[in-house]
Amino acid sequence: MGLLQEAIFGLVTGSYIAIAAIGFTLIYGIVNMINFAYGEYLTLGAFIGLVAATALPVPLPVAVLVAMIGGGVVSIVLARGFFTPINDTGPVPMLLTSIGLGIALRNAIRLVGGRSARYFDTETATFRFDAVPSLSVGPIDLLGGFFVTSGHLIVIGAAAAVFVAIHGLLTRTDVGIAMRAMGDDENLARVRGIDTQLIRDSVWILAGVLAGLAGVLMAIQTNVSADTGFSHILQILSAAILGGAGSPYGAILGAYVIGLVLAVSTAFLPSSMTGLSSAVAFVILIGVLLVKPSGIAGTEVREA
Repeated sequence: MGLLQEAIFGLVTGSYIAIAAIGFTLIYGIVNMINFAYGEYLTLGAFIGLVAATALPVPLPVAVLVAMIGGGVVSIVLARGFFTPINDTGPVPMLLTSIGLGIALRNAIRLVGGRSARYFDTETATFRFDAVPSLSVGPIDLLGGFFVTSGHLIVIGAAAAVFVAIHGLLTRTDVGIAMRAMGDDENLARVRGIDTQLIRDSVWILAGVLAGLAGVLMAIQTNVSADTGFSHILQILSAAILGGAGSPYGAILGAYVIGLVLAVSTAFLPSSMTGLSSAVAFVILIGVLLVKPSGIAGTEVREA
């Protein structure tokens, strides 16, 4: 495919990675842990949305809303059961707990949902732009014709709405301002009268809501399986680190860099080597961190 088409795929991939990366980095910045079970939150959200869309059945927008609510409920329940009791033990026990929880959830999902992939039944209307000029360099069509499906528009539009909502939450609401205060200095926030446990719970719920949405958007573009979230967790982690760990805005930027690199690199790699596109993204991640360890957004990475 042409480079423009790959760039569109990159924007779509970056969009759902960005939504997930915001939730991931909020947990890191405020709860002070790397949650490797977060990929399974996406998987659960995708399955909740699929069940709502097929078993009830309800329209896709309602299924997305159900997935978001379900994701928030799952996140706070798991947090209260596994992470809140060990808040004061330090980041390493919480990290190990998240790894174990992720393995347990993934196998439980596989046991209940099976190993086969499931698919959302969405509209396939396609808008084609055949008037785009073509410029060939060697065997690679750099421009070429490109297409945008309704699924692409849904993912990109949902991401834009999330970015606006998150910005408004963090800058215009008391809860969002308290989240930022806790991210800067939890002890000072507690002294100033902020209910830090309430804010932690709010972060878990928000991260779960975002995971539910991202899971459904991933499923719309690909499919739903027990490995849906696990297969993307390294990309989400890379986006958060690349942008600047703890920075939601940096996570958005990092996600689009990762998404575009993953997609565009496939245009230059032979078909037998497309699996190396992930490696290319991680090489860029390492290169950026060597030059600027704090990430693109300049947020200082905390030491574990």
